[in-house]
Amino acid sequence: MKLRDWLTLGAIVGGLVLMFSFTRFSQPERVKPGSPEYAAYIEHYVAECLRNPQSFDRNHSELPSEAEREAACRITVQQADRLNPENRPLRHP
Repeated sequence: MKLRDWLTLGAIVGGLVLMFSFTRFSQPERVKPGSPEYAAYIEHYVAECLRNPQSFDRNHSELPSEAEREAACRITVQQADRLNPENRPLRHP
């Protein structure tokens, strides 16, 4: 390879590294547990879970109480958040 080819290759690789660093590190971080944004995020999905009730065990003769449904929804939402933390919303400055 000639010097010109090496310079072209270096420019391409350098450009790709530069584009990666701008797109990767310029994004705001995701909300952290314990922050007000995180609490609002969890509450939003708990409320959505309560609006769309899941099927319950047909062996129970009575429906779960509202507190039991909310507790089950909260556990489900928090488990989903722990499994997929990249789904948390981005922090707004």
